[in-house]
Amino acid sequence: MKSFVCTTLTAALAAFATLRAQEVGPVGDPFLQTPPEEEPESVIKASTIDEQLEKKAYNAGVEFMQAGDFESALEKFNEAIELKPDYAEAYTNRASIKWQQGDIAEAIEDFNQAISLGATADAYFGLGQCYYKDNQHDKAMESYTKALEEDSRHAASAYYRGGLFFEKKEYEKAIADYDRAIESNPSYAYAYNDRASAKRQLGQNEEAVADYRKACELEPDAIFMHNNWGSALRRSGNYEKALEIYTISIGKAPKNHLTYNLRGLTYYEMGQYEKAIADFDTCLMLNPNYAYAYLNRGCAYYKLFEYEQALADGNRAVELMPKNAAAYLNRGNFKEMNRDAEGACQDWQQAAELGNEKAKRYSSMQCGATNKQ
Repeated sequence: MKSFVCTTLTAALAAFATLRAQEVGPVGDPFLQTPPEEEPESVIKASTIDEQLEKKAYNAGVEFMQAGDFESALEKFNEAIELKPDYAEAYTNRASIKWQQGDIAEAIEDFNQAISLGATADAYFGLGQCYYKDNQHDKAMESYTKALEEDSRHAASAYYRGGLFFEKKEYEKAIADYDRAIESNPSYAYAYNDRASAKRQLGQNEEAVADYRKACELEPDAIFMHNNWGSALRRSGNYEKALEIYTISIGKAPKNHLTYNLRGLTYYEMGQYEKAIADFDTCLMLNPNYAYAYLNRGCAYYKLFEYEQALADGNRAVELMPKNAAAYLNRGNFKEMNRDAEGACQDWQQAAELGNEKAKRYSSMQCGATNKQ
């Protein structure tokens, strides 16, 4: 059976973002992943189909759907289903609208009905998106797998299943699915980006750099991809190139506070602490509650022996991230240099309780001696 699934189905379902892990540390940086905008699929126009009433209603629904008029589209798909109760494609598109409107239970029912009328990869993929949004990740994984069984080249299903493997920290499996998505769609920028992020988790920074570069070539206006590329370059020690990429990002989006934080980290690692502080200042001007910039700026002040400013930033970082071990670890260091040994020990012990191994060593070595005095 020829699929009549319209472009809006995949694009709408693909709009759901998969949250990735965020690194935490004294100078840590988050790297992001987001889902793709799918390539448009062909749509049968009213002038090319038979003059059957159900097909007229269906095709009108497709056109309304493409125009973003979901209520009118829903009416037409309802009409098509009333005229032809086994109209699988109408159920699939109606399900996608219900998904878009947040009616997950009804969307699942319609996708299952479409599958019962003739399994298609698109319907299984839509079902997977519903289960994912409903936090039923095991069922989402099963649905994406069935979609791939129906169509081994269904790039979106491979991509999103890879995202689930990423969340489970099964990075090799995630990479294998991203490979499949890219093989099916060589222009899949988001798959390159996410494959690079999985490679970074495995310490494969050079390979990650290549994938991020490819992703940026395919999506030159995707700021988060450029930032990821810059971070991989920084991790590889290529600071000058990292600065170049971050500066390009700033030129494209001068109000993106994250990029200033990342460029500041690069200056920090290069030992250019004044420039680092300038970037952290700009980051905080754009977002006064961005905790990592306080944490990082405090480290830069510390390197410049400006311990009072470091402590002020450390206090703010702890206030914004009360369960962040690195924030307590650094503030403990700042307190120590401000001659507050007791306060330093309290912070190191708090960081140790939060699982920071360095803080455990500090607490054991420094605080034992302090207590004896």
